[in-house]
Amino acid sequence: MKNPTHSIRRYAVFHTPYSTNIFYPRNPWIVSWWSAAFPGFGHYMLGKYFSGFLLMVWEVLINSLAHLNHAIYFSMIGQAEAAKEVLNEEWMVVYITVYVFQIWDSHRRAVEYNHYFTLAYSEGLQMKLHYLSGLEINILEKRKPHLAMFWSVLTPGLGHFYVNRVLAIFFNLGVWVFISYFAGFYRALVNTILGKFAVIPTVVNPQWFLFIPSLYIFITYDSYKTCKECNKLFDYEQAKFLQKEYQSDSFKMPI
Repeated sequence: MKNPTHSIRRYAVFHTPYSTNIFYPRNPWIVSWWSAAFPGFGHYMLGKYFSGFLLMVWEVLINSLAHLNHAIYFSMIGQAEAAKEVLNEEWMVVYITVYVFQIWDSHRRAVEYNHYFTLAYSEGLQMKLHYLSGLEINILEKRKPHLAMFWSVLTPGLGHFYVNRVLAIFFNLGVWVFISYFAGFYRALVNTILGKFAVIPTVVNPQWFLFIPSLYIFITYDSYKTCKECNKLFDYEQAKFLQKEYQSDSFKMPI
């Protein structure tokens, strides 16, 4: 009869030459907070890249049709009447329902994934140290989280390049370039460096620019967090190897 302790039912790691997608304990309230900051971010944090990307596209599209960011901008500068005029109520009705749902859904999934991780961890995490293909190589290695954050600060997406998450690179760089172009972000940055501050209001589009803060901070945070969790995965695998190969069978593990 097969020993049940050696039967792995749940896996907490999906390792390919192109990416490493892992379960790890997440605070459901932090996940739902990021979903509130920008729809799709919460699902993205949970490793649901495709779902997260679809919600990001939805946010950009419906928000733009509703002119929500434009209304927020006018509210911030004290022009309440202009905010009312620019806001499209019909698209706002469409926006609100999905917005609330994706916050609730990301929180629910975070709770369930934490339960799944607990069970998977108790069964042991089976993994390989390297994955190779004709196009890519992905090895389990220790990386420096502050370097992932540093490169993300310079250009969002480079931090995920550092931790070898190819899908995240496409999503992050693609969304960042698209939004920053229509927001006039780099035109404003160049004029700021040159000291041409009077030109900045003419090149910035408030509707698109208000996407920038959430996007920029989240990508930086996620690259840092991902790097830290991959390092924990490396430490766990190394500890299991040393325990199996070098630890005496008579040694009693502390409770």
